[in-house]
Amino acid sequence: MSDSAKRITKATFFVIVATILSKLFGFLREVVLGAFYGTSYKLDSLIAAQLLPGVFFASILASFSTTFIPIYNEILVKESKEKASKFASKSLFLIVIAALIVAVVGSFLSPFIVKTIFKGFDESAKNLTWQLMRITFFYIIFLGANYILQGFLQSNENFVVPVLVGLPFNVIIIFSAFLKKEFDIYGVAVAFVLGYFSMVLFQMPFAIKKGFKFKLDINLRDPYIIKLFKLVLPVFIGSSVMSLNSFVDRYLASFLPEGSISALNFADKLNGVVYGIFSSSISAVIYPYLSRFFSSEKKDEFKKYLVLSINSLILIMVPITAAVLVLSREIVQFVYERGAFDSRSTYLTSGALMFFSLGYLGYAVREILSRTFYSIQDTITPMKNGILAVAINIVLNIVLVKYLKHKGLALGTSIVAYVSVFLLMRSLFKKIGKIELKSSMIVFVKALFASFVMVVSIVLAKNLIQIKTPVTFITKVTNLLIWGFVGVISYSTVIYLLKIKEAQWILENSVKVLKKLKGLAVK
Repeated sequence: MSDSAKRITKATFFVIVATILSKLFGFLREVVLGAFYGTSYKLDSLIAAQLLPGVFFASILASFSTTFIPIYNEILVKESKEKASKFASKSLFLIVIAALIVAVVGSFLSPFIVKTIFKGFDESAKNLTWQLMRITFFYIIFLGANYILQGFLQSNENFVVPVLVGLPFNVIIIFSAFLKKEFDIYGVAVAFVLGYFSMVLFQMPFAIKKGFKFKLDINLRDPYIIKLFKLVLPVFIGSSVMSLNSFVDRYLASFLPEGSISALNFADKLNGVVYGIFSSSISAVIYPYLSRFFSSEKKDEFKKYLVLSINSLILIMVPITAAVLVLSREIVQFVYERGAFDSRSTYLTSGALMFFSLGYLGYAVREILSRTFYSIQDTITPMKNGILAVAINIVLNIVLVKYLKHKGLALGTSIVAYVSVFLLMRSLFKKIGKIELKSSMIVFVKALFASFVMVVSIVLAKNLIQIKTPVTFITKVTNLLIWGFVGVISYSTVIYLLKIKEAQWILENSVKVLKKLKGLAVK
């Protein structure tokens, strides 16, 4: 295995471990919010209040981070680390100032925004939503700084810290939920702002250690800053139109029975944990390396690691989709069903989760392919494909919501993920030449067969194994763990017998990283 492969492998598995830890706290946050607020109009209002800053303005801030990484790596390869650090400092300053202006204007216009967009809400829900939006708009200031620091750390091969920022963020929000009597849902809105601020504080010492030096510089004539702004607009448009899926879902859901928006949100959060642990980890690590391979003109290495990433995602995402399809109700019960989150909430959320899960592989591969284009500093192609995909998604949403209600919205999102993959892959072939995907098709067929065996095993286990204890929660946990274990063993056994080299690669390096973690724990 080459040095690059070893570094990528080591970083990926450490990021996966860190992501699992961070996602667990995110899970706990959603469980606590669900227990205190259920699928109520108050939580609907908080979610709606975050949609505009979260979907639109957070998208443009994330776009700066996305374009920052390839440009930073270009400066690093072609010039010097000192110049790259100056570029990072200038980018951070400019984004914070821009976000501050937007936050002030957005907060002032919140009543108008809510009345214009969320027409399906009654008056009390509208009033609560704009009051909360006036607070939540200000988190984009810290979110912008957070994205630049994440890009800086990832480019300097520190992939774990940007993932762990979720820990202080979630702790603050969880704490705010317990202050419901004192501050109600307003306290949670303030906690979101403080949570994003904690992300910046958490990362800053590590960034400084890697050479980040904050210097006040507003020279907009810097050629790299000009390049950053040129590349960022297509990325923003592309990511915004993809995020528009979420906005359209919530808008249409506002006309459905109470709790539909919350159910979609809870299911979407589960998606983030289920598929995000692996897809986000792999894409976060591979992206800076792809950028560096491109800047160094290592075309074969570039293609090799792209295919390896896709094959790894196939092996992971296909069985996860199958498992969620047969265990969606049990998963939602285990995670959320307590307090105000009742059986009706479970029914609504598990239905959305099932249809969201159909798109797991599509979401994951789409993210890798988008990052591939950004790594070669082509931001136009993903934007064009994204616009076409979202147009298809809007049509699907309008049609499917009539027949499947909120579940139709989830299904539309899943379908459009695969449409996006097809469009991006077709464009990538034209851009960098043919990529050998025969191995990916073979891996997919084998993973599909192994997943079928896994589903049969889980269904049999559910019918044959029913552990009962005096405590309902322990009963749920025990049975879910047993059924899940049966599924993992059956899938792993079939994959091993089919001799898939990517599976062997994952297993071997998982063992290495676990040994490394054990050694660190002992120390």
